[in-house]
Amino acid sequence: MVRNFLLIARLTASFTHHRSTPIQLGSMLQHKHNASIFFFNSFTSGISSDSESDDENHHKGDTFTVSYLINSWGLSPRRAREISNRINLKNPDGPNAVIDLLNNYGFEKTHLAKLVERKPSVLLADAENTLLPKLKFFRSIGISNTDMPKILIASHNMLFRSLNKCLIPRYEILKSVLRDKGEVVRALKNAPFSFTYGDMMKRLVPNIRVLRESGVPQGSISYLLMHSGTLAYRDHSKFVEAVNTAKEFGFNPLRRTFVVGVEVLAIKRWESRFEVYERCGWNREIALRAVRKFPSVVKLSEEVFIKKMSFLVKDMGWPSEDIAEYPQVVTYNLEKRIIPRFSVIKMLKSKGLLKNNLHFSGIICITEAKFLKKFVISFQKDLPFLPDFYNSLANQQNVL
Repeated sequence: MVRNFLLIARLTASFTHHRSTPIQLGSMLQHKHNASIFFFNSFTSGISSDSESDDENHHKGDTFTVSYLINSWGLSPRRAREISNRINLKNPDGPNAVIDLLNNYGFEKTHLAKLVERKPSVLLADAENTLLPKLKFFRSIGISNTDMPKILIASHNMLFRSLNKCLIPRYEILKSVLRDKGEVVRALKNAPFSFTYGDMMKRLVPNIRVLRESGVPQGSISYLLMHSGTLAYRDHSKFVEAVNTAKEFGFNPLRRTFVVGVEVLAIKRWESRFEVYERCGWNREIALRAVRKFPSVVKLSEEVFIKKMSFLVKDMGWPSEDIAEYPQVVTYNLEKRIIPRFSVIKMLKSKGLLKNNLHFSGIICITEAKFLKKFVISFQKDLPFLPDFYNSLANQQNVL
């Protein structure tokens, strides 16, 4: 293309060295016209050539990015192509350094695939200066290689937050409301996103203060942060409202069920649950008693609660008031626990092997090991097929 410009320059210069006669002028104009066409064609040809070259190089880059993401990061071809539209890798050096570093902190290929799907820019991160300091810090506070991928995949931006301005101060605040490093790690595992972005000074700290002022012991506070951590980062006014409602419902702040009650009463439209309970035979007094005993019953959807109560009351013949005395029964899996166990009991009764009436809590609420020993293994001599019968029911894939 440079040669074209030089040639055009020479042609133009040659025109200026001749005196203009009418014939010469016409000839020169024709030459200029031809030169202009030549210039335009040469220029556009150069652009087209350069553009095609750029497209070809970009396509090669895309091809490399896709194959690299598939082979090194374990992505599916479809996801690799999607990510290649957002990030174009020139060479594998930087991403390979990221892989090597993450491998040292417990990341396997499946973890790498999940991480890059959620945060493609991790491919371009500076392994030594951006990622390594955070990984060292997380390990220093007790996060194991087993937990590291889980936490960082759940809250991938943690790797890109400031260590000194964000992560360390947040860790210190969380540590101040818990008892030791172990609890901090468990709380961080439970709510990594809240740890990264939650408003600690306007939500977490005042919410914990309200619990302490209400007489909630440290053990219950630790339990809340380690099992339902996002609740502690709720809007302060809504959190206070849930605490006050729990008190009105009669939850005892000295018991762990109080913080569980606060959690379920923070659920939107929880009041509508009591309408469902009434349709299933629990009046408000019975329902409140059941919720106080086992607050997690409120977490069940309307459909699931009705289906389980229908089976227990209509098919098994249990009074709904009795179920309210053991509300945890309703939270057990219908297909994998309740139906298989009662099928075994029904089988034993039909064979005359069980004569005493058993309370449902002694069938449903006991551990799996105890149920097997008491109702399956003990009768295996009489019914050799009983273990297979029970296992075939318990291992069904239909889950509630």
